[in-house]
Amino acid sequence: MPAHVFGPGSFKLGETATRREIATQCTKLALTPSTNFEDDIPLLSGATIPGDATSTWIVSGTAQQDYELASLELYCYKNRLQDLPFLFTPNNKNAVSYSGVCTIVPLSVGGDVKKRNASDFEFRVIGDPIPVNSSGSPLVLT
Repeated sequence: MPAHVFGPGSFKLGETATRREIATQCTKLALTPSTNFEDDIPLLSGATIPGDATSTWIVSGTAQQDYELASLELYCYKNRLQDLPFLFTPNNKNAVSYSGVCTIVPLSVGGDVKKRNASDFEFRVIGDPIPVNSSGSPLVLT
């Protein structure tokens, strides 16, 4: 199996007709799961009930700051705490993308004087992301 290079790819926020591409500002982006396993429950009989397992996801990254009216910072401010669809394509040459819904949060603005500053962000994913093909149809996983 080959190891692929991350990028060039795409990360789009919003509804299909009005999606906003933010990959042009991202120097880092990841779709990351977190899994929580609760303790098992021992029974008097000696049997054990397995603890519940849950998983949550986040989209996190680092974006170069932009101080224009059409900036990502103002887009996130305008859409703060709204749940918006996303489409993440790690590498445009490959057939796998991920779609889902994430909660937008405001980004930091500013930093070191006379430097190009970046904002780290973390958007909560609602439910599980779905692996999709380049046309947005869910992949059949075998």
